[in-house]
Amino acid sequence: MSRLNADVVAPLLEEGRLFGLIVAGPKRSGSPYFSDDADLLQTLAHQSAVDIRNAQTHQRVLQVNEELQKTLATIESGVVAVGARGRVNVFNKAAEQLTGRAAETLKGRGIAELPPVLGRLIEDTLADGHGHSQVEIALPDQAGQMVPLMCTISPLRNPQGALTGAVAVFTDLSRIKELERERQRAERLASLEAIASGMVHEIRNPLVAIKTFTQMLPSRFGDLDYLRDYERTVGREINRVEGLLDRLQMLSSPSRQLMEPLDVTVPLDDTLSLIKPKLEARGIILRPLKQGIYRQVLGNASQLEQLFLNLCLNALEAMDSGGQLTVRVADLSQGGGSTLLVEVSDTGCGIPEDMIEQIFNPFVTTKARGTGLGLAISRAIADAHKAVLRVRNHTGRPGCTFTIEFPVPSAKPAEVPA
Repeated sequence: MSRLNADVVAPLLEEGRLFGLIVAGPKRSGSPYFSDDADLLQTLAHQSAVDIRNAQTHQRVLQVNEELQKTLATIESGVVAVGARGRVNVFNKAAEQLTGRAAETLKGRGIAELPPVLGRLIEDTLADGHGHSQVEIALPDQAGQMVPLMCTISPLRNPQGALTGAVAVFTDLSRIKELERERQRAERLASLEAIASGMVHEIRNPLVAIKTFTQMLPSRFGDLDYLRDYERTVGREINRVEGLLDRLQMLSSPSRQLMEPLDVTVPLDDTLSLIKPKLEARGIILRPLKQGIYRQVLGNASQLEQLFLNLCLNALEAMDSGGQLTVRVADLSQGGGSTLLVEVSDTGCGIPEDMIEQIFNPFVTTKARGTGLGLAISRAIADAHKAVLRVRNHTGRPGCTFTIEFPVPSAKPAEVPA
C-alpha cells in the first residue's frame, strides 16, 4: 500500500471468493477515511464485482457462441434449431445446402417456411415433447432430384425440464445409399457366379452321359440292350436337368405369388402329414410343440408348405434311426411382441462351423448327392414373406435348429384356450 500510495483497499468478492481489489489513494481534501467512506467503498466494490463478472460472462458467451458458429459452419450435417414458439434460431450452412433455403431468409421466421417434411417432424416434437430418432426423409436438391436424408429431432429443455424448443440434425445419405447399391450389386454378381458355377457342374454330368451314349449310338444302333440302356439313361438325365431348372426357377418365383392371411400351422400340419411315412420308415421320432390359437401371417400356403418341407427333409436326412425331429410354434404376443416363431430342430450331425454362414447360398451343401438348392429356395421363400430364416448348431448336444421369424401384428389372439 505504501508503494501504491494507497490509504484504503476494498475486496472484490464472488460467493466469498476473492478475485480482485479496489485500491484508493488519499482524499484530495487530506482528511482521513471514515465509516461512511468505508460503506461507500464496500457498496462500490460489490457493484464492481457484479459488473466485472457480468462482463466476463458476456465475453465467455460471445466466445462460446463464436466457437459454436464455427462448428456449425464446418460440420457436414444440417442443423436447424427452433424456439418454443416455432421460430427458427439456428440454420447452418449444411442445412442451406441440403434444403436449398437461405439462412438469412429463415432466421426468425416460423416453421412453415421450412421444407414440409422437416417442418412436420419439428412441429410434432414441439407438440408432444418427444423426439424422432433416425427418420429417413427425402428433400429435393437444386436440380429437383430427391436427396435421401437421415433426420433426428430432439426436444430442447431448460434446467427445470420445461420445453424450450427443438433441434433437427439431418445428414445426406446419398453416398451411403450408393455404397449399399454397390454392395448389393457385388452380392448379386457373386451369387450369379456361384449359380453359374453350380449349374455348370450339375448340368455337365448329365450332358456327359447323354453325349457318351449318343456318340456310341451309330455303331450300336442294332444292339437292343444298348438301346434300352440309352433310353433309360438319357431319359433319367434329361429329367434330372429339368428338375434342376425347375428348382432354380423357384428361387425367383416366391415374390410373385399371391399372399393372404393364414394360420402357419395349416401348411405345417400338411407338411408333417406328408413326411410321416418317411419318419416311420427311418425310425425318427416326431415331437410337435403347438398349442393355442396363433395370430395369422401374410403368406402363401403352398410356398410355406414347400419351405417347411425343405427344412424337415433336411433335418430328416441329417439323422440316423432313433433321431428326434422337433417342430415348435411360438407366438411372442405374450410380451406384446410382433413375431411368430417356427422352429425345426434335429438331433443330427449339425452343420460345420465353416459352412454355417454360406449354407443358404445356392449349390452349397453338406450332402454327398445334394444339389445345394433346398435351403437357398427356403431362404427365398422366407424373404418373400418378409420373414427371417436362421440356423444355429446346438450347444452341448448334437443337431441344429432352423428358426423362421414371421412378422405379425402386435395384437393378441382373440381366444386362447386353457
